[in-house]
Amino acid sequence: RKIGDLAAPGEYDFRRAILRSSNSYFITNGLHTGIDKIIALTEKFHFGERTGLPTRQETRGELPTQERIHDGWRDGDTANLCMGQVDLSVTPLQMAAAYAAIANGGKVLWPRLVARIEPQDPASPEMATNFPAGRIRDELGVSVRSLRTLHNAMLAETEDPEGTGHPAVVPGLRICGKTGTAQIEDAHNRVIDHTMWFASFAPYENPKYTVVVMVESGISGGITCAPIAHDVYDAILKKQNAATTRTLAALN
Repeated sequence: RKIGDLAAPGEYDFRRAILRSSNSYFITNGLHTGIDKIIALTEKFHFGERTGLPTRQETRGELPTQERIHDGWRDGDTANLCMGQVDLSVTPLQMAAAYAAIANGGKVLWPRLVARIEPQDPASPEMATNFPAGRIRDELGVSVRSLRTLHNAMLAETEDPEGTGHPAVVPGLRICGKTGTAQIEDAHNRVIDHTMWFASFAPYENPKYTVVVMVESGISGGITCAPIAHDVYDAILKKQNAATTRTLAALN
């Protein structure tokens, strides 16, 4: 069965499939891998579950269950899942946690909004509430070699002029990223709009930041979202450089 693809025809390895967003490449390899292995790894990211923020102001999203994939699941469903369709929906916060895990070597962290909440009245006997950083929720169990391959492909996504995320480039900061597009359907399964994505982390050599941009009714992840990520990273880099300048001035 023919599959429409925005990526141009040609030979694709993993790196070029990432930077050109080749649906056909990931469908082909996803079918070879099999839905059981795909879901087993996806569950490690805890998609389909809340991230545990104390505000409870979040949705859990969707992820196909084991029952679903063993009851009438077809290869066409696997093909759709491999490009983010079918029974899969995620929040920007879930994607940030996922990309942080890819960046840090495989540790899936519990996100937090604040580090510490103190009583409004300094004289109050009430104790401050601390929210610890770096709480590990899960381990991906993916090899260092595989993660490095993914990092290199995501770096090409922004640094290679052919990459769809090239508009995110910030001189002096190497960014790993991936663009994406999600369809919005009405009650009759008709596509009525699109949501554009750019998810990323930086710097490539020693990741410290994860930036996820989601825009409704945009043009594409590269055209709409990557420039916004550029602005965020540019602000981060300027803040870093200002802090370094202040430190050097103090030392002098």
